[in-house]
Amino acid sequence: MAQDFSSGGPLWYVDATKISAIHDAGTTGEGVTIAVFDGGMYPEISNLQGADIEVRDLAQCPDPTAPAPTAFAALQHGTSVTSLIVGNGTSDNGSGPVGIAPDARILYYGALQTDCDVDAFPVALADAVAQGADIVSMSGGYRRLDDELSQPAAAAVADALRAGVLVVASLPNADSVWENELGDINGVVNVAAVDAMAQAAKKRDGSDMANDDVDVVAPGVDVAGLGWDGTWGMSAWSGSSAATPIVAGVLALGVQKWPDATASQLLQSLIRNTGSTPHELEWSNRFGHGIVNATRLVEEDPSQYADENPLFTDGQVPTFDEVYAPTDPSSTDGPEPDGDGAPAVLPWILVGGGAVVVAAIVIVAVSRRKSGGREDV
Repeated sequence: MAQDFSSGGPLWYVDATKISAIHDAGTTGEGVTIAVFDGGMYPEISNLQGADIEVRDLAQCPDPTAPAPTAFAALQHGTSVTSLIVGNGTSDNGSGPVGIAPDARILYYGALQTDCDVDAFPVALADAVAQGADIVSMSGGYRRLDDELSQPAAAAVADALRAGVLVVASLPNADSVWENELGDINGVVNVAAVDAMAQAAKKRDGSDMANDDVDVVAPGVDVAGLGWDGTWGMSAWSGSSAATPIVAGVLALGVQKWPDATASQLLQSLIRNTGSTPHELEWSNRFGHGIVNATRLVEEDPSQYADENPLFTDGQVPTFDEVYAPTDPSSTDGPEPDGDGAPAVLPWILVGGGAVVVAAIVIVAVSRRKSGGREDV
C-alpha cells in the first residue's frame, strides 16, 4: 500500500518526491532554461526572490505582471506554477512552495491570458526556442485554441521538438470547461495529477479522473500554492496545472544531470522509470505510464534507451516524419498518443526513491496504445 504523505500539509510533495536529497547532492536545475506559459504572475513575492526569472514581452498579450498585487484571481495560477519550479520555500506567512528545480532559469510568457491574440501560443513557443529553452511547461489552455490553433500549434510544437525542446502540458481537469490544444498534438508530455496517497485526482462525483491522452502523473492534489486564499501566504491548490510544473522541474534535474542525453532519451527514461522498480512500459487512462520518479530519473543513465520519442500516435499531428524527415521537417500533420498497461508499483513506497513529476516534451517513435488502457486499473 502506498505511503500517505498528507500529514505534510501543502508541502507533502517535497517528502513524496525525495527532492531535498536530490538538491543536497547538487542537482538543482542549474544551467537549464524552462519556459513557463501561463496567465498573470506576481514576481515580487518573497517566494520568488533570488530566482532567475525573465518576463518575455509578447505583442499579442498584455503584460502578465501588470495586475495589482491584490488581483489574486489574475495572478494566483501563474505565480503558483512558477513557485513549484523555482520557489525558495518562503511566503508572507512563513513557509512556502519549494521549487523542484530552484536554480533553473525561467522565461515567463503570459500567453494564456484571456486577452491574448489567437496566435499568441505559436509566437511564444517560437520565441522560447529562439531564447534557448530546454523545456516548456504549460498549465492550461483555451477552448478556442483546440479548433483555431490546431495547425499553427502543431507546427510550432514540431519546430520545438526538432530543436530538442521538451514540451510538457497539463490535461484538463475533468470538470474544466477548457480544452488543452496540446492534448492532441504528438510529442507533448500530457500530465495529470495524483494525491498524497498516490491515488488519481477525483472528479466532483468522487470518481477517478481518466483521460485517453495521459502520459504521466505527478503530485497535484492539495499542493503548495500562493494567492488561493486571498493572501501571498502559502495555501493549497489542486489539479493537473499543479502537477505539470513539478514534472517540468524534475525533467530539468534530468537535463542537468545528463547533459549529453537527447530529449528523446530523457523522455524514454521518464516513462520507463516510474514506480519503484524497473518494469516494462505500461499504460492506463488514470496513471498513464505511471507516477514520475525523480530519484530514478536522476540515477538512471538515459543513454541506455533508444533515441526515439515514445509519444507519437497515428492520427495526430505532427507525424514523426514531419518532425524528423531530413527532406521536409516543417510539415505539421500527424498522429495521436496511445499506450497500454498501468503503473507497475506506485512510487511513494520506494525506499530512498521519490516519485516526482517531470515533464518535458520530446519526440519518440515508440507508439503508445492509449486506446488499450484499462478502466479498472
